[in-house]
Amino acid sequence: MAQKLDIDYETTIFTLKPDRLGPNKATLLHARTTNNKNQHFYKAILYLHGYIDYYFHDHVCIRFLEHGYDFYALDMRKCGRSIISPEQDKYIHYCTDLHEYDEEITLAIEHIIKEAKDKERKILLFGHSTGGLIATLYASSGLRHTDIDAVILNSPYLTPMNTTFVETMLLGILMKLRKSQNIDAGWYGKSIHVSDRGEWNFDLNKIPIDKFPLHGTFLYAVHTIQEDLEKKRISISCPVLFMCSNRSIKADKTWRDEYAEADIILDVKTMKTMAATIGSQVTIYEIENAKHDIFLSKQSVREQAFDLMFQWLQHLEDNWLIKTNI
Repeated sequence: MAQKLDIDYETTIFTLKPDRLGPNKATLLHARTTNNKNQHFYKAILYLHGYIDYYFHDHVCIRFLEHGYDFYALDMRKCGRSIISPEQDKYIHYCTDLHEYDEEITLAIEHIIKEAKDKERKILLFGHSTGGLIATLYASSGLRHTDIDAVILNSPYLTPMNTTFVETMLLGILMKLRKSQNIDAGWYGKSIHVSDRGEWNFDLNKIPIDKFPLHGTFLYAVHTIQEDLEKKRISISCPVLFMCSNRSIKADKTWRDEYAEADIILDVKTMKTMAATIGSQVTIYEIENAKHDIFLSKQSVREQAFDLMFQWLQHLEDNWLIKTNI
């Protein structure tokens, strides 16, 4: 089991515009670094979680704090700490348009800008899976996208899920009819939670690992953006670090240990192909034996990922110093 880390988070609640299901809010967590050796820059990372997910990655936060970054994590509307009532549970991560998340991301970035005060600020978006797709979209066209200095993508949902023919047909029906249905969560959640085969002790009410709701409206919203990606309508002007596993496996009903050392959610090959098209400054790293969430992989794998990520960030920071003549 992963060590429980004691981090002093500040919490900010954003009241968002209501939708047809009722009121919405988003929750921003903030941990302050005491290790910023370059006082000329205020460096901040904004973390966006995946589908039916929330922020519980204290070990990732610690690493960024050690490298001089203030760390922010956003539980987006209808997810994690931002679920308003038990009635909203069945609508976890429900949306009709991925642009809906622009509202809370913009509020979070504006909050970070206020925290930076008069310092030279550097703001990075860090998105996992669905959060990676949302980060890609926002960094291309969001209201404050010009305030983003770099993007880190951890197995982003840039291409359709790795599904069987029957599963593909079911997803197509849900999308066409805009229906919701509880589906089998498969092995992924079980492979990371301490109650089964993993080491991470997250809240099973926030991330169910047996069954979870899949919304046709969400699938249609994702499909729309993925089509835009295919047609090269989405482009990021700032540097992008894309990280994924070195292989994908389509899991079946029987557990195999190799499921813990591959992406069993998305197809790595198509993901990489799409990632190469989203900007002119994209760096692609494959992490051997990584899971779908690279930073929830076994320790030796995630240590390699941390090393590569912070090497890339150091190169980025060196360029910042050159450009600002500091």
